[in-house]
Amino acid sequence: MSVHLELHALHSLPPSNPNRDDLGSPKTATYGGVPRARVSSQSWKRAMREHFATAGLIPADDLSARTRQGIGLLTDAVLKKRPELGDTAAEVAETVLNFATGATTDTAASRRKTTVAAAPATRETLFLGHRQITRLAELAAAGAEDIDAFLKTKENAAAARAAASSRDAIDIALFGRMIATGDNLTVDAAVQVAHALAVHRTPVETDFFSAVDDLTRDSGAGMIGRREFVSPTLYRYAVLTGPDLASNLAEYAGAMSHEKVTAAFVRAFAEAMPSGHITSYAHTTRPTALLATVTATTPLNLVGAFETPIETNGGGHLGPAAARLAVHLAHTNSAYGDPTAQTWLLTTDPTATAPLHDHATLITSLSEFTKTCAAELERRTREHTSRAQA
Repeated sequence: MSVHLELHALHSLPPSNPNRDDLGSPKTATYGGVPRARVSSQSWKRAMREHFATAGLIPADDLSARTRQGIGLLTDAVLKKRPELGDTAAEVAETVLNFATGATTDTAASRRKTTVAAAPATRETLFLGHRQITRLAELAAAGAEDIDAFLKTKENAAAARAAASSRDAIDIALFGRMIATGDNLTVDAAVQVAHALAVHRTPVETDFFSAVDDLTRDSGAGMIGRREFVSPTLYRYAVLTGPDLASNLAEYAGAMSHEKVTAAFVRAFAEAMPSGHITSYAHTTRPTALLATVTATTPLNLVGAFETPIETNGGGHLGPAAARLAVHLAHTNSAYGDPTAQTWLLTTDPTATAPLHDHATLITSLSEFTKTCAAELERRTREHTSRAQA
């Protein structure tokens, strides 16, 4: 048994292609025997991680970077401490990072244009917290004169590995980290995120477009092209496990409480949007219905409500989807539910989502919604931890 915060959303998108496949087409999945629009969990998690920073939900020092340019990132940090090292800083950073993480330098890769110092890439994509980089830079700066000898010292070697494996980046604590070069670097995620799936059969449509050459006199197009798009109403789902988040943040050195981290996660779930082709479609919207449940039973994805696709004759998908979700939620709670669970609803269309109102406490603002469910998860996590330690 544990304590979980479940998030469910009904989220309508206009014509858009926020998450495309290798051919540029919108991602899809067959569910209930029909093709549906799909937005991958990885795409939405990346959007949430970016939203933490751009919306100021989490301080920059508490976040991380997923990159092959870790050597360049560490080089920048070393040069801030030892600017006199100059070009040798990259060599020192390469030795320290590869030693601490087990990564290898990709000598065949061209040096791509990046926002960090010129340095070789690693073969592996690393997920590095900014505080991890700071700790590694302190060690690199201290041993820069002979970094190989420095790392041969047992104490320094242990310190480097400990710095690389520390768990005080909030986005890593939430979404986890899997790096094949070292088991000590792996962090099990406190969050599960499902692929967003349309509640209805979703045709992929084609947009024919042309661009006119402003400096020619003929009436023809300067170029023509085609782009595919979808216009889905999505069911989205995610789970945050309170005790797992607390465990992952046991070494966290920042100022945010677990409750504030939870609130930031809920807000990012509601506000973040994958940005594929966003300048062509301006598809940023918010969920029409956002449900949060704090429960001590196994968290359950309610996508089964839409295994039979919603069919309408021009009346929209949202109202029928809300009604279907309400029925499925009631029956699921009756069969498997937690009688101590608490559920809240935030909606921008009370008429369409009326069937859900009997199953949740209605809240009228996202700020209040995030505070309420975050406080309840924190309270029940503390109680769970106390019982476990008794």
